[in-house]
Amino acid sequence: SQLAPVRRALRGWLERCDLSTRDLQDMLIGAGEACANAIEHGHRDAPGGTVRLRADSSFDELRLSVADSGSWRAPRAEPHALRGRGMLLMRSLMRDVTVTADATGTTVEMTKRITP
Repeated sequence: SQLAPVRRALRGWLERCDLSTRDLQDMLIGAGEACANAIEHGHRDAPGGTVRLRADSSFDELRLSVADSGSWRAPRAEPHALRGRGMLLMRSLMRDVTVTADATGTTVEMTKRITP
């Protein structure tokens, strides 16, 4: 129920960054995938946990961070699954994607170079 308001807020912020349509869409898709993963996987055993989205910009780069306070399980091998493509999608849209997991949760950090 919170993904749509998060997307709207991020879209508003990104529009103020004066990005190309492609960069804006890439950032929205990447953030949407990371947030959905944090909700579905990070809090599958404890619904209602916290997920935080942070967006920062510099002259030629945008950074997104999505952090949850849950714990993920190891991915299952499902060779014919239609799901499980979120990380691949994020990596194809962003310059860098880093996933860090520890006892306090999982953080996905993404960066994208933009043309000023």
